[in-house]
Amino acid sequence: MISKSPLITGISLIIMTILSIFIFPSLNASPLYIIGIAIIIILDVIIALSLYYFLRSVNKNLSLIMSSLRIIYSIIFTIALFNISDLTTFYSIWDNGLLIFGIHLLFLGILVYKSLYIPKWLGILIVIASFGYIIDSIANLFGINTMIGMFTFIGEVLFAIWLIVKGRKISVNDYS
Repeated sequence: MISKSPLITGISLIIMTILSIFIFPSLNASPLYIIGIAIIIILDVIIALSLYYFLRSVNKNLSLIMSSLRIIYSIIFTIALFNISDLTTFYSIWDNGLLIFGIHLLFLGILVYKSLYIPKWLGILIVIASFGYIIDSIANLFGINTMIGMFTFIGEVLFAIWLIVKGRKISVNDYS
């Protein structure tokens, strides 16, 4: 039997990426932007749960930590959303949440690399993406704007595409 977990994750990641491209360059507190961010947050939770299911056979505890970190990030992102009327506060809260997101990606990259059913190069690219977020977040804590994550995110996009094209064909027996 083929699981829907990789397909759900991949489609959710693509939708999230597309929404982010339209929302964040001109972010404001209008209802349309608030709804867009709320959808992104909901997709983050769906992705967290779906990734746990998809990767738990690699390492159940590491998968639980990875998914929990994404849910914690989603909670922080929600707190930021409640402060969207003050974009400085919104970005300050969200930037701190991106540190948690970067750590989530580190665990995700390790799980992907260790899996027997996902190409190792995707795990490496996801780990590289994690370092972009982690470095940016730590730099932001010191008032330095580095934006390294703008160049390292490619692993996330390629992983989403792989999940839709190849991952959806993986049998439940391959990772259950």
